[in-house]
Amino acid sequence: MAILDFKALLAEAEKAPAVELKGLKGEIIKLRRFENLPGADFKNVLKYIDIIQSEKVSEAGKIDAMDKCLIAAADKKDAVKDALEKLPMSVRNQVFTAWMEDGEAGNS
Repeated sequence: MAILDFKALLAEAEKAPAVELKGLKGEIIKLRRFENLPGADFKNVLKYIDIIQSEKVSEAGKIDAMDKCLIAAADKKDAVKDALEKLPMSVRNQVFTAWMEDGEAGNS
């Protein structure tokens, strides 16, 4: 019978490649790949991607959902939230697109 070690599995997931964003204070924020998100963050991202893809949601609602996806994916949630608030929309979209393309989020 195989025995899986929780700490080893978690460490492996945390070492997985991620999009890195340099924050306002110079800290490195990792935007974890979709498949490496813990349960609650994974479910939140699924919900936010559905919102982004919905034709019934306003553009403001989609922008909010995009930001919430990035916050859920971040290892330093407060730092990414602060950074997103300071970034112009075009750059926020660039960060979101890089994260989506890197992890193929939403395609799981």
